Amino acid sequence: MPTHEERLTILEYDLKQYKTETIKAYGEMAIETIMVRGLIEDAVKGLSSLRTQFEQRFERVVTRLLAMNAHFGSMETRLDRVETRLDQMDTHLDRVNTHLGSMDTHLDRVENMLTQILTRLPEKP
Repeated sequence: MPTHEERLTILEYDLKQYKTETIKAYGEMAIETIMVRGLIEDAVKGLSSLRTQFEQRFERVVTRLLAMNAHFGSMETRLDRVETRLDQMDTHLDRVNTHLGSMDTHLDRVENMLTQILTRLPEKP
């Protein structure tokens, strides 16, 4: 059985070994923590850059949509004018059709009269 002195020497050696391993483990953890922090900072910078790009693209999309909206508004105005003009033409064509109908009636009467006149005329000898 080891003496108190030997046991104390072993204990001191084990304690020194434990301290060395602990300091080494803390050092490795510190290095890993620094590396993780760097990776996180890079990720945050990347996300910030992506956010800026997204906002710029979104602003361009909004600008384009507003321009398209204005263009569609002007097209709608033009189509309203065309529709009004077509309505006017439709009204005019209805009047022309009515007039042609009355002319048809009149020509039918004239044709009937001519037919009656022809039937009353003597035939050529």
